[in-house]
Amino acid sequence: MLGYVSNLQKYLNESGHVGKSNSVADVVKKVHQEFIDGRPESYIIPKSSAAVAQCLLQFQSSHNPDDLWHLVTYDYMKANIWMQLTSGDNKDMEKVVKAVDKFFAENKPPVPLKYNWAGLTYINTVWQDKMVFGMLQSFLGSFIVVFIMMTILFRSPLWGIICMIPLTITIVVIYGIIGLTGKDYDMPVAVLSALTLGMAVDFAIHFLERARSSFAKTGSWQASAGVMFGEPARAISRNVLVIAIGFLPLLAAPLVPYKTVGIFLCAIMALSGAITLMVLPAIIRLAEKKLFRPGAEPASPACNCGFCLVISAATTILIAVNLHQYWKLGWGGLAWISIIAISLMALICGIMSRREVCKRIQKNESEV
Repeated sequence: MLGYVSNLQKYLNESGHVGKSNSVADVVKKVHQEFIDGRPESYIIPKSSAAVAQCLLQFQSSHNPDDLWHLVTYDYMKANIWMQLTSGDNKDMEKVVKAVDKFFAENKPPVPLKYNWAGLTYINTVWQDKMVFGMLQSFLGSFIVVFIMMTILFRSPLWGIICMIPLTITIVVIYGIIGLTGKDYDMPVAVLSALTLGMAVDFAIHFLERARSSFAKTGSWQASAGVMFGEPARAISRNVLVIAIGFLPLLAAPLVPYKTVGIFLCAIMALSGAITLMVLPAIIRLAEKKLFRPGAEPASPACNCGFCLVISAATTILIAVNLHQYWKLGWGGLAWISIIAISLMALICGIMSRREVCKRIQKNESEV
């Protein structure tokens, strides 16, 4: 067993990610070397258990006896390998973990073994995994919730998708810049990702709702554009400036997280406002006939099979994401469950849209 531990240490030292390691095997080899002749050739593990016992007893008699129990338990059933990494980077720690897994897979231990990790660097990798992928799943779930809310608000999946465009572009650009500049994905950035959802979609809701109201009065987007870039656009742009500039004083704060919050929220507000005022009008102009066609907004959303199906699919995906995150269910099983659930909901939506009341509504809309 000591030989196996020693081989694992040698393997890790040669990997280049571990600068030095210590274990009870090193204690035995060093004491044995001094017992014999002190030459490098004697830095080995003795062949007999009795010789190993003598080495350990000698070590305890010449040191604090409790020093040994930092490396091995009293019953000699558990042992520690202390590793000093060449860097404190979490990525290097992940490489060390993979190297140990590979060693155990390729080298069968002499007895059945279980191994686990401890230490601050490893805790940081666990924290990183929880923060990055946990926040990513939470962010995805929140994104779907916002989409469902926008679809219900405008009673149209198409308008819901358009409302999400400023939010999506803002997220991609802001986090792309963070990645390109090499900024760490630390806790402030992770927490602020949730705030991005609510803040970036706010201007789009205001703009699209006013655009629909204006189009209902004028009958064309060309006539509505002049109205929209009057009072509504001024209100949105002033709101953008006030909130974005309002976060800039945080840049003078002594703590780096406060500076991160200031520049991050300022960028979110400025970018989402600019996209709302420049991209959304262009999309509405290009898709005017599709967006404002007669019957695009049914009197009863339950009679719109497409609307019902989109909401059902989004809700199913939202439930699957949360089940995976909190109940640790595999994606394979969740995918099949989601497919079955969406199929059943599609059938229900189809049946609901064929009700007599829906036929009357559709008939009235076609006449209009």
